[in-house]
Amino acid sequence: ITYQTLLDAFDGPGCPVCARIEQGSLKALEDLLYEQVTDPTTRARLVEARGLCNWHTWLLPRIRNSPVGSALISLHLLTLAMERLRTTEATLRPRGRWRQFWTLALRAKDQPLPLAAWWHHRTACPLCDVTCRSERMHVRALLDYLGEMAFGERFANSPGLCLPHLCQAVTLGRDHPNLPALLSCHDVRWSALAAELTEFIRKNDYRFASEAVGGEGSSWRRALEVLAGRRGIFGRDQSDIRATTTHSTT
Repeated sequence: ITYQTLLDAFDGPGCPVCARIEQGSLKALEDLLYEQVTDPTTRARLVEARGLCNWHTWLLPRIRNSPVGSALISLHLLTLAMERLRTTEATLRPRGRWRQFWTLALRAKDQPLPLAAWWHHRTACPLCDVTCRSERMHVRALLDYLGEMAFGERFANSPGLCLPHLCQAVTLGRDHPNLPALLSCHDVRWSALAAELTEFIRKNDYRFASEAVGGEGSSWRRALEVLAGRRGIFGRDQSDIRATTTHSTT
């Protein structure tokens, strides 16, 4: 399955691993909304994480018939947030002089107020954890299959990996026999992109403004994805999980 899904992703725009992460996240969210939204274990993980991260939250509107499932999750989280909000309000209400003295004494270490403490003591987005495991699986699979002729040829004609995912392949596959071939592919591909960027910049010089802009006109957009990955793929929680797993691997 991973072999075929990577082959399919090679025919699309941008980094194939980014594409698979986005597709996998949409499928995981769909499963969450349709099958797990009332599951106690899933609900507990969402509460511990204070909901989904920003990126996964804003993927929800892309899921068909997502409003009811989203509303159930949001109501639960909002109720918990309101409890902390009201506790915080009560903490800030005017009190007698001695009560104020003891309150100040107890806050000597600048402990956060209940609402902020609840928010900051959250776990990583549960979907980000799934995403990072899927990401590592696809990067490893790509390295393993790259030695196969058909797979290697399809990959050679694809846009290739973004810089973050190529760096992950270098980290995970430091001693992999197919890593040199992967790096060589990107040397050729990125050299061509650099030439397109150079030509695009030249044609935007007033001295050459009369020259027609060809395929290099989109090079600046393609370069953004090469350098940063697909928009929204690398969220805060995912970055934290990656850093932890990379450190434990190395």
